Amino acid sequence: MKNVMLLFLFAISLELSAQRELKTFFDNGTTKSSYKYTDLNNYEVSNYYISGKLMETGSFVNGKMNGMWTAYNENGFKSGEASYTNGIKNGEWKIYDETGAIKYKITYADNHIVSALNFDAAGKAVAETRTGK
Repeated sequence: MKNVMLLFLFAISLELSAQRELKTFFDNGTTKSSYKYTDLNNYEVSNYYISGKLMETGSFVNGKMNGMWTAYNENGFKSGEASYTNGIKNGEWKIYDETGAIKYKITYADNHIVSALNFDAAGKAVAETRTGK
């Protein structure tokens, strides 16, 4: 009876919690994706490599990509950062090489590239492009 009561209380606490989590798995049992929901259209997602290492993280608001998304390579180095507003590319994006050094910095406004910077291996800006938008 005590175990039944504990299960009942646990189930109620899940219903009352503001956040639910859903996970998917690879065949080897490691987590493939993790979704933390505040409601059906608002959630955070984390995707993983089959090795179990983190691949990317980001959020959906009203069912659209929103805020900062961060990607990692299998060695654990940051490979990219992308900014979205209601599913639209906005703000600064950064692309990194396999060691985590910056290669490109791209600025978006309403899905259009406004400017782009290229960096050398030492992290020095070596080229810039502006679109005038």
